Formats: sequence, C-alpha cells, structure tokens
Amino acid sequence: MKLKITFAQHLLAILILTAFSGHAQQKLPPAWSAKFKTTINWQRVHSLGYIIVSTNDGLYGVNPNDGKILWENKSFPALSPATFEEVQGTEFVTIAYKANSSSTIPMQAIVEVTNGKTLFDSQKESIGVLSRHVLPSAGKLLVIGMRPKNLVASLFMYDIATGQQVWANDDLFKAEAAGKGILGKLQKMGDELSSLQALTSEPYELDQNSLLLTHPNYVIRINSSNGQVTWKNKIEPSKHAQIHFSPYRKGVVYIGTDIESNTGSGFTTTNSSESGPQKFYYNLYYAYDVNTGAPVWKQPARENDLLNQVIPHEKGLIICPRSSQKPTINLVSYETGETTWGKKGKGIKAEGSVVSYIETKQGILITTAFDNAWNNKAEEYFLNILDPNTGTLKYPKPVKLKGDLIKSELTPKGLLFTTTKEVNILDTNTGSLLWANSIEAGNPFNSDVPRPFPTGDNGTGKMFVYSPKEKSLFEVDKQAGTSRQITTAKIEFEGKEMPSSIDIVTDGIIMMSEQNIMKFGSDGSVKYHKYYAAPREPALMRALLAAQAIRAAYIGSVAGVYSAAFAQASQQSNDPAGKAVGQEFSRGFGELSNAGFAYSANAMKQFNARYKASLSTPTFMMMMTKQEKKGNQLVQINKSNGEIVNAIDIKNDKEPEYEVDQIYNYVYYRTGPNELVCYKLK
Repeated sequence: MKLKITFAQHLLAILILTAFSGHAQQKLPPAWSAKFKTTINWQRVHSLGYIIVSTNDGLYGVNPNDGKILWENKSFPALSPATFEEVQGTEFVTIAYKANSSSTIPMQAIVEVTNGKTLFDSQKESIGVLSRHVLPSAGKLLVIGMRPKNLVASLFMYDIATGQQVWANDDLFKAEAAGKGILGKLQKMGDELSSLQALTSEPYELDQNSLLLTHPNYVIRINSSNGQVTWKNKIEPSKHAQIHFSPYRKGVVYIGTDIESNTGSGFTTTNSSESGPQKFYYNLYYAYDVNTGAPVWKQPARENDLLNQVIPHEKGLIICPRSSQKPTINLVSYETGETTWGKKGKGIKAEGSVVSYIETKQGILITTAFDNAWNNKAEEYFLNILDPNTGTLKYPKPVKLKGDLIKSELTPKGLLFTTTKEVNILDTNTGSLLWANSIEAGNPFNSDVPRPFPTGDNGTGKMFVYSPKEKSLFEVDKQAGTSRQITTAKIEFEGKEMPSSIDIVTDGIIMMSEQNIMKFGSDGSVKYHKYYAAPREPALMRALLAAQAIRAAYIGSVAGVYSAAFAQASQQSNDPAGKAVGQEFSRGFGELSNAGFAYSANAMKQFNARYKASLSTPTFMMMMTKQEKKGNQLVQINKSNGEIVNAIDIKNDKEPEYEVDQIYNYVYYRTGPNELVCYKLK
C-alpha cells in the first residue's frame, strides 16, 4: 500500500529538517597538517604568528599559512618549555640551559624565529650569561657575562644580523681598592663580586653609538660601536635604578637608585621577628652632564622608601616614592639637587604611593594606593590634585575610591574612572563625585576579591557598563557626564558565571563570559541569550583562556611597547619598504616609548599585518564545550545570533595539547604524537 504524504506533512518535514540543520554543528575541516619525525613535546605561537614546535630531535619553525616547515634547529632537542622565552618586541627567542647537570653557570642561546638561526650561544662563546639586552638603534645584542674562573663581570657586544662578536670589555667593572692592606683588598673583592649581577635598569641608547648603563656600583656611558668608556661615575651600591631626562633641562641625565640599609625609616621588607633584621630603603637621585659625566649637583638628592614615579616639571623633578604606608612627594631643584617641598624640604605626605597621574588645568591629578594594614582591607585608592606651583595637595581630604583603579580618562565634566568596584566621575574643580551613587560592582559574599566589572566603549562618547550589584547594563554619556540604566529585567548568566567582557557592535551590545553570550539592543532589549556548558576537566580550558589573555595584553600594551623601535628603525633603515613600514608604525602607535625593540624590515611587515588584524573586533567568540556522549568541542560562536557556526572535535582527550592564535584566529591541535593540525576560523 502506498503511503500518501499530504502537503501539510511535507511542509512539516521540511520545517523539522530546517530546524535541525539550524542547530547542526558544522565540523571544521583542517586547513593543513604537519608531521614530524619524532614526538612533539610542545608548540608555541610567537607574537609574529610563527609556530615554534619542540620535538625530541630539535626545534622547528612552521609557517602558519600552509603548515610548511620553514626551518629546523637540531641544536636544541627535547627542550623544556620553561627554558624557552620570547624576547618581547623582537623576532628573537631565548633558550636558557646549563652546560651539564652539575653546572651552576647559566648558559643562554638566542634564536631568530624567521629562519631558525642561532645568533648567539654562550656555551660556544664560553660565557656565563648574567643578563642580555637587545639594542634597537645599534642593531646589536649586549651581554653581561662572566668568563670561566673570572670573578668580575665582562661586557660582550654582538651584531644581531650576523651573530658575530663586535667587541668585549673585561675591565669595565673591575674595582679599585679604596685603601691599602687587607681592608682595601676586601673592599675591592666585594665591589667586584657585586658586579656579578645584571644591570640595575635596561640600557638606554642615546643614539646609534652611545649607551648609558646603570650597574650596582656605577653609572657609565660607553661607545656601543667599540666598547670604549666615555665616562664612568661610581655611585652608592644600589639594587635598582631608573634613567630619566627632562625636557626642561637639556643635556642632563638623572639617575634614580634604590638603596638598602639596616637603619633608617620608611619602607621595610622584614621585621626582626621574621627571617632576618629589619631592612629599610631610601632612594638617591644623581644628575650628570650627559656628554662629560660631570656631576651637576654637589650631592645626590635623597628621599625615603623605594623608587617609583618621577614627573619632570618645569620647576624641577617631582619624585613620588613607593611605600606600603604613606610616603612623601617632593620636588628636586634642577639647579642644586635640593628637595624643596614641605617643612625644611622634607616633602608633603600623600595618601599612599602614586600609581598614575594626568596633567590637568587645575594641576597634576594623581591616583595613590595605600596598603591599609590596620583594617586588613589591602590596598585603598585615592584621588587628589597636586599643585606644582605651591607644592600642596588641592583637596584636604582626598577622594577615596572603592576597589582597585582599572582606567581613567578626562572628560568635559571631569575624570571618568573605573575601578574593580565602581564607575563615577570626579569633578576636578570641587573634588567631589559627580554622581551621588556610583555604578557599583558590589562585593562577593565571602571575600574581598573583586568581581569582574566589564565595560565597553563605542568610540563615539558612550561607555556601557555592567553592574553585578544591580545585575543591569548602564550607559554612560561622557560628554554630558550622565549615566542611565538601560535594562529593566535582571541579567543572570547560567553556570554561576559573571559577565567578563562587553563588545559594542553596530546593532547592539554583546556581553560575554566563558560559556555565556548575550546580546542587547541599544534600548536594552534582549536579542538572545545562549549558554554552552563547560567540560568538567579544567585542563581543557587552559590554552583557550591563555590565548584570550594574550590577545588582551597584546592590544592593551602594544602601542607603548613598540613605537620607539619603529620610529628608530624607520629613520635608520636603508630598505625603502622597511622605512615606510616603520614610519607607519610610529604614526599608528602614537606617543613614543623607550621600551620598544627593533624588527627587521621583513618582520615589521608581518607584525604590521598582525597589528592591523588585532584592531578589528572579532565577529565570533570561541568556547570549549561538551557534547552528549561525544566528548568535547572547541566551538566558534557567531556574535550576531549566538549560534555555533563551526566546531573542532577534541573528543575525549582530557588534557589536549592545543594552542590558539586569537589574532589570526587559528587553532593548532596535536592530534597524534608527531602530528600538528591547524584549523582556521572565519
């Protein structure tokens, strides 16, 4: 008997199939796979996008576009991941190791990731490495090291491009005895032993051929092209140093140092009831003619506690030490080096250490942090305005913040600030908060650990804030200095999760956590809410969460880290392409920073592509979720509708070896002992 199918039944079947296909998870096919002769131990995504793979027989570089092995370096088989480190802002990685199991001398190699070439290997050079520093202007690598059976540190300079040693200086840190006899010899030995340390700050390149070094015992200017000393000044033995210049005093370098003492006042590290005697710190500031090394002041300026912020001002150097208690802020005269603020030049008390500052018309708006040990509330944050003309604080009672400061910006109505627990605007004229009630995050039920407090900015003067206390979404108008709640129903995420990030898109606001995604219209109406249950094994989440953190850090810090290197590289490059790219970077990254390093022209092009890719907000998010009876999946969620568009099977692998590149949105998954597979999300 034939079965008759009515039009209604046919339509129903189509609707059912359509419904199922709408929820079907498309399995993403691999873009490529790479096989190795021996077992893969680990893989890492370099900031330039290359895949570095460690196997039992060596180190490999893999092209992320097609999986082709670009290079192999058999000098470093079966590396521990703890010995491998990227030199931030460069195309180099370092490998730390010991010559043998009983050796106490640290060895280090530097490998270039675009071709796998070993540029420097301290074992071949017979050098124990104390520290190494990339010099972008000179295109060189400075190594502070020690030769075998030598108790004095030496300097070694290498050409980055060739790996060849340019010069060595074994005499720079040799000490001269202060007196005759056994005491003089002991002092000389002590000075030389203290030289067996890293530098107390990063080298400062004045130009292609001039370098400033701060050592525990010295401040030195050397010629980086030949190692000759331009000038060398002995200082009080120190643990850390800072190098500063002021736009108001050309040709003078200011050196701040941390000094440890068994007597004094100020910041302490231990007390007599703990592991040792009480330690005290003070900081000294030296001023030298940068060309001759001649001291500008008769004696260094001194302030209690540890080095921290230094603010160059037309009236002098404003020094803001760091302490767990309430340090003093002071002004050091450019002419004499004397401290001038407060009674007898002893400074003015601040409500904690200065953690940030912003120049305003009313003065310097400072944020301070105070470790309130008396009430066990950990750090407390305050806002005040420092008047540099009078050396006084504008508000007799500083504005106390709830939570830890995350960010702040000046708006027409005052300082808009976000902490881990509140959002509000400070009226800098009156010292009062603009809103009677802050947008609050609230407190956890059982601890003082702050809850996530996500914000999103649409770039047109509006900021959106989620309040865990109100379980609502707020809109902040930066120009008008107002805020309003735009959702009526309480926002609750499944799995006891809290929203952790907000994206502003053309047609609404997207709020996300690890396993939840929710979309709102600009009027606060809910467009969708999706929840995908997490797997039970926490190891499944580690690589994904690490990739998310790396992307956030990359975007947040890249401008400050790289801009100086690009400006320098563009000026010095003979390659027209490298010059053009460097100039583009310098403009794109805004204000210059001395923390940057140098790229070759080829590597700069690759970094440029990744930088541009990081500027666009992804149209999807990634989650690790579990399937019924099918193991686990890494899924791609479309932000426009919250649906799964692609899935990568992790199956029942409880500790999968995978890496995620959230700049290019590639997933690298080790499917077998010697096979690496790449999935490209679109």
